[in-house]
Amino acid sequence: MTGGDMAAESREPDEAVRRTFEGLHRLLLRLAGRVPDEFVSHARSMLAEGDLDYLPDALSGATAGLGVSLTMADAELLRDVLQALGGGENPAAMERTPISDVIPETGHLFAPALPEVLASAGTSVPAALDLEGDLGGLTDLTDDLVVDALIEHAGVVAVWRAWRFGPGEPPQAWRRVYLAEVEPGIPAWELTMDAQRELVQMRVAAPQVEVYWSGDDLPSYHRRARTAATLLWRRPEDAS
Repeated sequence: MTGGDMAAESREPDEAVRRTFEGLHRLLLRLAGRVPDEFVSHARSMLAEGDLDYLPDALSGATAGLGVSLTMADAELLRDVLQALGGGENPAAMERTPISDVIPETGHLFAPALPEVLASAGTSVPAALDLEGDLGGLTDLTDDLVVDALIEHAGVVAVWRAWRFGPGEPPQAWRRVYLAEVEPGIPAWELTMDAQRELVQMRVAAPQVEVYWSGDDLPSYHRRARTAATLLWRRPEDAS
């Protein structure tokens, strides 16, 4: 079986293939903020496009080179994917990849508005914003396009956007981080890819789109981003 075959099967009711894609998607959630943004967005594109032949080696090689840990389950998943594709026993440099089930803090700071808005408004801007009604000029076309791309899919519960700072970066080095909650069973990797494409078209480099399933135990990176994020859209109660 090739990665393309697995990608095709991920759109069919094959539970084993779906679990593989879900596992890889969650693995990438656990790497967000811990490896370069460019790598995360590229790896998510590889997953959504079904380019699984090279993804295990890319992930293990990057984490080994950066000294970033994988969980034991994630390491086993990469081995299983590689072996299922006939690529050998162990992904590249896996023996040098740290293994830990503790996901470390990243040190990032998150805020609901642009740095200049925070600087001028001071404490009048709350720690989190609900802008699904009156946007108050705090969102833009990029936010709108990402929301539109995400809610074209069924099963989206809510969409947020936070501004991310640091660690150790100047205030002008902010970056958008979008978060979307979806129902279990929704192919989150496909929604991620669609939102990333919109952001690339808007000239956002290495877009960061964190799509997760309702009920998932999120890393602290995502919990902290959610706490400080702007709610852009929420599914109407009568539509659930």
